[in-house]
Amino acid sequence: MVRMTEQFPFIAETTSLPLLSSMCCVRRGENFRVQGKTVSRPMLCLILQGDGVLALNDTVYTAQAGSLFVLKPGTTVEAAARSNVTEFILLSMDTVRLQQVRGEWKMTSSSDFPLDWQTGRLLVRHEQQVVSRLESLYETYRGLQPDHFISIHSQLHELLQFLSENRLEANYEKVDPALERSIMYMRRFMSEGISMDQLAKIAGLTPSSYSRSFKKAKGMSPTDYLNRLRIEEAKKQLTEEHCVLKDIAVSVGYGNEYYFSRKFKQTLGIAPSIYMKRDQLRVATASIMGFHENLTSLGLHPVAVFEGALDRETDENEYERRIIEQFNQLRQAKPDLIIGDFYHKPYYDRLKSIAPTLLLEPAEDWKSQHMRLAELVGREKQALLHFKELEFHKFEAGPSLQSYFGTARIALMEITNQFIRLQGANEHPLNNLLYDELGLQRAQLLPPDISRYEYTADSIPLLDTDFLFVHRASLQPASEKAFRRMKQTASWNRSTAVLHGNVHDISNWHLLCWNPEGRLQILNELQQIIQQASAYPHASLIMIGP
Repeated sequence: MVRMTEQFPFIAETTSLPLLSSMCCVRRGENFRVQGKTVSRPMLCLILQGDGVLALNDTVYTAQAGSLFVLKPGTTVEAAARSNVTEFILLSMDTVRLQQVRGEWKMTSSSDFPLDWQTGRLLVRHEQQVVSRLESLYETYRGLQPDHFISIHSQLHELLQFLSENRLEANYEKVDPALERSIMYMRRFMSEGISMDQLAKIAGLTPSSYSRSFKKAKGMSPTDYLNRLRIEEAKKQLTEEHCVLKDIAVSVGYGNEYYFSRKFKQTLGIAPSIYMKRDQLRVATASIMGFHENLTSLGLHPVAVFEGALDRETDENEYERRIIEQFNQLRQAKPDLIIGDFYHKPYYDRLKSIAPTLLLEPAEDWKSQHMRLAELVGREKQALLHFKELEFHKFEAGPSLQSYFGTARIALMEITNQFIRLQGANEHPLNNLLYDELGLQRAQLLPPDISRYEYTADSIPLLDTDFLFVHRASLQPASEKAFRRMKQTASWNRSTAVLHGNVHDISNWHLLCWNPEGRLQILNELQQIIQQASAYPHASLIMIGP
């Protein structure tokens, strides 16, 4: 047994011996789908050919040739192929757990994955070597090589060892086994005092080298990482019935509940006492980014909606009257928590005098923001489910949208009481959906570094686009007047979109794109455009908005 441990050093860490249970190579044609299959054994899945979407426990991944996935027992799998041919290898394992009792080794079967890897995509270096090793193991499993019964388990161990040594972080930095040992120590002993010297010693590095290596690999310092582990563990315990803050504080290494509460609020923005009952809170929003729409899509209707950003087209006296009215409504609603965006920082003191208030900083993308909101109200599962539904809907709608629009250019316009706004080409969730995810073609009406540009009705540039999608932000007479004035200009009447009847009214896509339900509505409106264009091929203006 010692010799085996030396040959496969990862066994010493996990005290588990993986054994090959079965392998198969699956090849399917177009329209290949997998719906709601549950994995019963630890598995690896390698995509050899094709591309599509793969959902593991409602988390969606892009699947393409060379992608390797870890499937732990209990994982629910859904998949849809985009290509005409899909081919992949499935490797199923059994795990024998080894334990030394009074000098003797005892073995018990286990359904756990033999290594501490999470369900999802496994990033590795040398992808082609991974493919070669798995294909070679498959040939051995099929009995095409001599002594295959002896060599298959040896090849499996070598494969897992190779993957373990060549894993990559999310930032594509190589996973360092020394750092992983220190992280295992953090997880195991987080309830105790852990020093930088201890962690560096475990990793076999000096404290300064350890700190530099850790930050390069994980994007944060060891201290911040340990704090995140402690907060994540605390969050799990806070969702349990009859939990006690003092006990949780001690179990995750914060010593007392006051220090724990301070660190928790620094990290999440709300106190642990609020987090404990997050799925029962009366929540209000203070946002111009549609936070109330995010919460509604998660099944939670805010008790009040506050929108305090100044609109240049609103009279100042009318604006002040509206703010006072909204604050009165907010007080009457008596929320337990107010969630706002960074545009409402000027109102923070007044908001927090009504209820605990959290103002979210700008998120990297719409998904991060939506997931953050979902966590604050205890609806992460609903958010993941909506993400999955959206991805599969995009998958199904994509071919018809690309077939209809093809290489035609599209442009987005918003009409207000005073201005005509054109959507630019900058990084924005709406642009990402239309041009990156759906593959539609953007009309170059504005310089690439401009997000949106405003024009008066009679000063718009030539609308050199094949399709024009128009959102009317207001239906007041002033807005209708601006629209009529614009339609009298040469820039409008010379537009290819206008000449060919490809002008379409739309909802507020600029706001809808920040949550899954809104993005689904955008997809539905695009599909509706196709349907109505077929029904009314000679219409000059098709109205689909509300």
